[in-house]
Amino acid sequence: MKIVHTLRRRLTGLLRASAAMLGPSQSRFRPVALIAALLFVLIGAAATWRFSSEAFTSAFDALSATADNAQDDGAGDASPSSGDSGRYLPVPAALEDERVLAAVGPIVRLACNKDDYANESTTNAAPVASDLGPPIEDKSATAWLDRSVAANALSGPLSSPQFDVDDLMTRNLLAAGLSPIAALPAPDSANCPALLHYTFNKLQTGQPQSLCQFHGKVLLIVNTASYCAYTQQYEGLEAMYRKYRDRGLVVIGFPSNDFGKQEPGSNQQIAEFCRTTYGVQFPMFEKSSVAKLAANPLYMELAAKTGAAPQWNFHKYVVDRNGTPIASFASDVTPDSPQLVQLIERLLAEKYAAKD
Repeated sequence: MKIVHTLRRRLTGLLRASAAMLGPSQSRFRPVALIAALLFVLIGAAATWRFSSEAFTSAFDALSATADNAQDDGAGDASPSSGDSGRYLPVPAALEDERVLAAVGPIVRLACNKDDYANESTTNAAPVASDLGPPIEDKSATAWLDRSVAANALSGPLSSPQFDVDDLMTRNLLAAGLSPIAALPAPDSANCPALLHYTFNKLQTGQPQSLCQFHGKVLLIVNTASYCAYTQQYEGLEAMYRKYRDRGLVVIGFPSNDFGKQEPGSNQQIAEFCRTTYGVQFPMFEKSSVAKLAANPLYMELAAKTGAAPQWNFHKYVVDRNGTPIASFASDVTPDSPQLVQLIERLLAEKYAAKD
């Protein structure tokens, strides 16, 4: 009986609300609205027949509140204020359990506005214990880093102060930059004869090379040209070099354009000609002058000590193992001439007398 009285009361309120919403101008629709409301109530009663009276009453509380508020044509649905509308949502029943709240609390806090917990974080947060001393303010980041470096220095041998790192990098970079120089054998200038204290650029590469590397050797120094009647002497010079080089002979070529303009090409052209035409392997240096007035310093000294300056291409000087010019041969003396070969063999038989 209690359910019936409740239905009657709710139905009366619903009919009154329907009449108020339709208004006088739409009175013809009232019978239809009454029938629809009655069907709605009957269907709802049938669907909820097995529930208790308390559940039934609770289910229709919202309908009653809506019917009472419907008297005001300007009233809308009940809702939170516009300022808080985005901050409140219906809370599921499961979240009312304290254990659930404790589990999801940290996740929920991440979605909240950080300003909501600003006061709590500044007033309730306990300072974290640290071996570095009292906490440092945010503006003292530099001081914090300095203290961190000092603390990490105790962590083990992998830690290194900045000045050690800079010193290590400087030394490594310096070593890398000087490695090509360190790889070159340093000439023994203390024992190098004065005649060989000259440096010339190699014909093939243009790299400077000191003549001191040849000290202790017997030298055959020749000024060459590519378009001369004596150019075929390249073949004899190369043959002599290959025959006696293991015994200590070095043939050295100095291309020159001083006589008859018979060496007009570039250093690269000269090197290519010597390689492809005669297979020259003995050392050769870049083109230079060997004439008396404009000779390179080596040729000036050779001419001064032998009393004979080159008069044409393929003039030859012979220097012993101690760096002393021994003889000078004119251009028409071929590399296989007996007098030249005998002198070379005699000088090769002599031992190098190192200076004290």
